[in-house]
Amino acid sequence: MIQEVPSEKDIVEKATRDALEIMEHAGFEVPDKVKVEVDPKLQFMGYSTKKGGANIIVVARRALGSGMVEGLLIHEMAHIYRTNTNHPSHNRELLNRIGHSIIDKNHLTKNYQIRILQQAVNNIQDLYADDLAFQAFGQSGTFPVDQAFNFFLSWINDKPLNSRNAKTAWMNIGIMLDNCFALSNMTRHNIPDLDDQAENKARKFLSQTNEQTKHEFTHFKSFMTNLKENTTEKEFEENLTNYLTRIMELARSSTYTKSKTATQPHH
Repeated sequence: MIQEVPSEKDIVEKATRDALEIMEHAGFEVPDKVKVEVDPKLQFMGYSTKKGGANIIVVARRALGSGMVEGLLIHEMAHIYRTNTNHPSHNRELLNRIGHSIIDKNHLTKNYQIRILQQAVNNIQDLYADDLAFQAFGQSGTFPVDQAFNFFLSWINDKPLNSRNAKTAWMNIGIMLDNCFALSNMTRHNIPDLDDQAENKARKFLSQTNEQTKHEFTHFKSFMTNLKENTTEKEFEENLTNYLTRIMELARSSTYTKSKTATQPHH
């Protein structure tokens, strides 16, 4: 008997139902209706947004066959939950105020500068979303530890970009922050680093950078690892402003790596 292959619509509907149930069971019910859309051209796995007051999760078509679509939806629902419960990390008005202040003070005018700034903020938001998602994963077995390890290991880039220009310096800071994000997330959720593979990849990247970048990597990884759940709006604003200001200082003073091989950063 030939087994019927589920349609894209069926896959999305089942994954959405399962993810909503898992979130509710973990104590993070998403009360607003969530609609999931598939974007065949999306280059990364997915994101959440609002359209006309409705919560929309957009997933890449390739994510549907990855075996990780439920985990992706839970992660995006965690962002929605953080927004709905007014956590400072997802307070759009607060984030916009901090971001505009940093842009103005540092005279950021290039698109790549704004992108790295946004990426730096997104990393913090993702850490707070994952604090909820991993609680849901742990209760449901949705995202096993070995799968999580391989996911974060693939996130870490071990080669800086090599071109000698200002854009490259900023892009390398972005890679460094992504590496910090992956390692700190593993620490926050007790994901073992098998044979120090993740740490070694990050060290390989740092070995091709300057001393200041190595020093700042340690600072940023510690900052991300130790983010507190119960933070006031004022405390979060101060911490995020200091974090972004320190990134701007590194960008201004950053020298270029001696690496002979250029590569593209991981997305």
